[in-house]
Amino acid sequence: MGKKAESNLLQDYHLLSYDVLDSTNDEARRLASGGGSHGAVIWAKRQTAGRGRMGREWVSAEGNLFVSVLLAPSKTLEECAQLSFVAALAVAETLEGIIGEHEIRCKWPNDVLCNGRKIGGILLESFIVPDEFGNERQWVVVGAGINVDSYPEHVMYPATCLREAGVEIISAKIVLSRFIYNFIHQYDLWMQKGFVPIHKDWMARAHRLGQNVEVIIGEQKHEGVFDGIDPAGRFLLKSPNGALTGIIAGDVFYKE
Repeated sequence: MGKKAESNLLQDYHLLSYDVLDSTNDEARRLASGGGSHGAVIWAKRQTAGRGRMGREWVSAEGNLFVSVLLAPSKTLEECAQLSFVAALAVAETLEGIIGEHEIRCKWPNDVLCNGRKIGGILLESFIVPDEFGNERQWVVVGAGINVDSYPEHVMYPATCLREAGVEIISAKIVLSRFIYNFIHQYDLWMQKGFVPIHKDWMARAHRLGQNVEVIIGEQKHEGVFDGIDPAGRFLLKSPNGALTGIIAGDVFYKE
């Protein structure tokens, strides 16, 4: 990509920085409702009501990265669900550029792992807001969190942070700049070529592909082998009899 084209991509985005927010995703929603524009990047040094998937609390200690990108892509709602994989790749590439000697993997549906422990996560939310002419406009917020200085303990899935991985001199601001750079390029690739290259790159980083897993959906537990993700981004669970099931949402645990 030439310098001129790259410059044009960067011009579509603008940073809004806050010391404290309840949630960067909530601020993005407020911006959209108040006439905000595509490409707003909302960064908070601390969140008081951060959340993850399924409304779970996201511990938001200062020193870590909390950012949301407000987008209005000309894609269907079903296609926009693919943005969680776009963002996960951007997080993975960011971490690979900082701690390339460690194993960085993507864990379905929205986590990024360092040496098997969670270091980043994605929260994708979509909603519709009427524009100034009364027409409905679809928005998507891509929220990302990366553990830079610290990580929560006593959580569902073991976590880590950049500092524990041996990165002593780095700040959330530096990680932010690298993430946004990678996200812009992954997003442009998705807009131009669809999910195929995203699917390929995510699968190349898929955590424990082909290994035994347990998927919890509500009160039910399902066991089988992780067989990848399908073109719609669904988790493919291969049962002992070889049947494949596409799972839209659930919690995945890997068995030894």
